[in-house]
Amino acid sequence: MSTPPSAVVILAATLRAARTERRLSIVQLATLANVSPRLISELERGMRAHVSFETAMRLLHLVDVSVAFDRPRHHSSEDAARARAERRASSWTGKQTTLTTQARPQSSAAAAERLTAVARASLLTAGLQNAYRKAAAGRATKTGA
Repeated sequence: MSTPPSAVVILAATLRAARTERRLSIVQLATLANVSPRLISELERGMRAHVSFETAMRLLHLVDVSVAFDRPRHHSSEDAARARAERRASSWTGKQTTLTTQARPQSSAAAAERLTAVARASLLTAGLQNAYRKAAAGRATKTGA
């Protein structure tokens, strides 16, 4: 049992056959598609594995080739997730880094001291607010009476 041809091989053969059938040169097709003749030449020889979907569709449209998409029927969502993970892993070229905090972990005693200080500050703020309200109320009654 032989392996099925790759999409690049199918695109190359289809593009070359359709272009020659319509008697278009590589330069003519490149001009119509607004791409370089080198791109078309490399595509037709199967040497250009990476081409945008838009460019491939535009080239095939210009040589009157219609494309039908057949979705696989037996793949599960787990298979799709595994395939996406494999693509991500194979395309990752950077260095992985783990972000860590530069602060040293605090002891529970230090955390308790901080919490106590915050509570004192809150009580002090509440006391100041009450004093301010009483003073403002006293001024209002003196001027209003």
